Amino acid sequence: MKKTSFFGFLICIAAFISPLFSFAQNINSEFPVINPENVTIVRDSFGIPHIFAKTDAEVAYGLAWANAEDAFAVTQDLIYTSKGYMGRKQGIEGAAVDFFVHSIGARELVEKNFEKDLSPEFKKYVDGWVQGYNAYAKAHPNEVKVKSAFPISSHDIVTAYVVIMSALSWTQHQVADAVGGKYDNVPLVFPTHPTPSVGSNAFALNSTKTVDGKTYLCINPHLGMEGQFSFYEAHLQSEEGLNIEGCMFQGSTSLAMGVNEHLGWGMTWNTFDKVDVFKLKMNPKRKLEYEFDGNWVKLEKKPVWLQVNLSKKGKFVLPVKKMSYWSKFGATLKSGKSENYYAIRFPANTTIQTGQQLYKMNKAKNYDEYWNAIRTHAITLFNIVYADDKDNIFYIHHGMMPDRDTTIDWSGLVAGNTSKTLWTKLIPLDSMPKTINPSCGYVFNTNNTPFHASSNECCENGYCYTSRKLMDQRPGDNNRAQRFTELIGAKDKFSLQDLHDIKFDITFSRKGNFAKSMQPLYDLDVKKYPDLQEPLQILNSWNRVSDIHAYAPTLLGLCIKTIFDKYHYDDANFVLGFDIKEEEWVSTLRATCDTLKSNFGSIKVEWGTVNRLVRGNKDLPLRGFPDMLSPSYPKKINSRLAFKADYGDTYTMLASFGKNGVEKLQALQPLGNSLNPVSKHYNDQMESFTKQEMRTLSLKKEDVMKRAESVYHPQ
Repeated sequence: MKKTSFFGFLICIAAFISPLFSFAQNINSEFPVINPENVTIVRDSFGIPHIFAKTDAEVAYGLAWANAEDAFAVTQDLIYTSKGYMGRKQGIEGAAVDFFVHSIGARELVEKNFEKDLSPEFKKYVDGWVQGYNAYAKAHPNEVKVKSAFPISSHDIVTAYVVIMSALSWTQHQVADAVGGKYDNVPLVFPTHPTPSVGSNAFALNSTKTVDGKTYLCINPHLGMEGQFSFYEAHLQSEEGLNIEGCMFQGSTSLAMGVNEHLGWGMTWNTFDKVDVFKLKMNPKRKLEYEFDGNWVKLEKKPVWLQVNLSKKGKFVLPVKKMSYWSKFGATLKSGKSENYYAIRFPANTTIQTGQQLYKMNKAKNYDEYWNAIRTHAITLFNIVYADDKDNIFYIHHGMMPDRDTTIDWSGLVAGNTSKTLWTKLIPLDSMPKTINPSCGYVFNTNNTPFHASSNECCENGYCYTSRKLMDQRPGDNNRAQRFTELIGAKDKFSLQDLHDIKFDITFSRKGNFAKSMQPLYDLDVKKYPDLQEPLQILNSWNRVSDIHAYAPTLLGLCIKTIFDKYHYDDANFVLGFDIKEEEWVSTLRATCDTLKSNFGSIKVEWGTVNRLVRGNKDLPLRGFPDMLSPSYPKKINSRLAFKADYGDTYTMLASFGKNGVEKLQALQPLGNSLNPVSKHYNDQMESFTKQEMRTLSLKKEDVMKRAESVYHPQ
């Protein structure tokens, strides 16, 4: 998060002295202390942890320990964020994070609802995770960045889930904009924030669409290659019914997506209106009173002491008091440039059951149990594509969608003086767009519209909400959806290898808004622009496949980067398209050619020369391109036009289900399963990834033990 202007005065307030800011720890657990001897971690040849124990809680202990071995430096930040300790770690920037967490009421929500909203089973499970994480921190004190943050509690972890869901809802931007005065000029200006190039693919085929009569599933999230939102793979197995392999965000307590003995699911990013900003009508005669249904209501003050580290070694921590507020609309902020007050309302800070829902999804053994799990309705966003061993497949536009009055304009600031705009419920999950067991035999999502999840001839969405605009903020299909539709329509039945090939396809479709947006570049007249004859010949002879040896992707990629950077385009434009005039395409292509000649002496530069897969001491040529089924979203890393994949194919899993459960299971990561640079598993999957060679998996303990590279207890 960038520094926000309202923290600029912090260094000048040395006179503020306060007791250190801390949260109740709840360390004295009601649950028994776990004996690490009861937990077995088996590492395979790629460092994937397979965790075996009698109870779910003991497995959670092992997961926390194993994940800390591989990513402790990253997962600590999640703990510090949930506890309000980021200011101690990162100074002013960290204090901005602490203020955000405080302002949305994340910790208060957890403290108020922890006992009544969480099941005894989940509380025991998350307590096991906490014990494992604390044990690792105690055993490795030199790796701990903020020692006063430990030991951690279950409340800290549940708070972290609230914060993650709030951040994924993009609410940190609304809070910063409100405090920074960016809403004061509305309706003339309403701030927008480009989303990162996040995405994902997920496909499911039932027995009518497969050559062997099995049910197939492809899980393929596209997020960051590094950091908190990179994916960690694990296999969890207990004697209480937990047996699943898949991936999760670093520091999670359960897998976000994966396959157990009977079913599996993938998730993809979905884009709908999750956040509303309300302008309060303040009392001109009395401070901190706002109008609501004709009455004046007092704002609730929410002071916070932010602990701001002002020295490199953390020895000078300055306590600084800041104020946020709470209204009937929720988190409320005062503009730093006026006397205006704005409320930010969103579903993510109304539930503490996100982690519990994931735990229930991990343990579900059939279609009905899985639906019971997702009806917890505590995951703010993400589509779900599901398959099981009873040949069920479905897609659902899953998420916490506010049930708003559709006669009101929600596109900008909303009036915060009436109960008419105060939504209090969510659209029921059964009313969200979905496609269940379609007759054409497949469902998919590639971050495209939720209203196209199967063949148009057999797509029953179950749609009954009147404001389609709020439900679908990126209407249409991106290149991945167009290309998948072309490939799945090419023949009647598919093998699991066919599904593998579809997933790793690197071809641009010639259909859709993005393809139409690019066409003016291809249509440039060589007679009118004779100096562009060579690059236009390269582009127009290209088969649209982004192979490492192709020249055209280099030309096109640099042109697109120039256009996207200039106009602040993001992943949405692969769905919505864009409009660039002929003259700008000409100048952009000329500049691209000049850049390539300056750096390489020629415009014929292979895509793999500039598009790289990089981690540690490995630097490999990489195929793919933004918004392909096997994508690469690169960022420039040096002056010689080398680009490192920043977002993209972060995890791939393929599964085949028969009548008695999962039969085939494969997985692949782009880099390695460890974020620890000294681990041999930091970058050991890179060569396999560039060749699309997947690992064969098994959920059976005896198979795992045969392939074990190391077996140990977490101590």
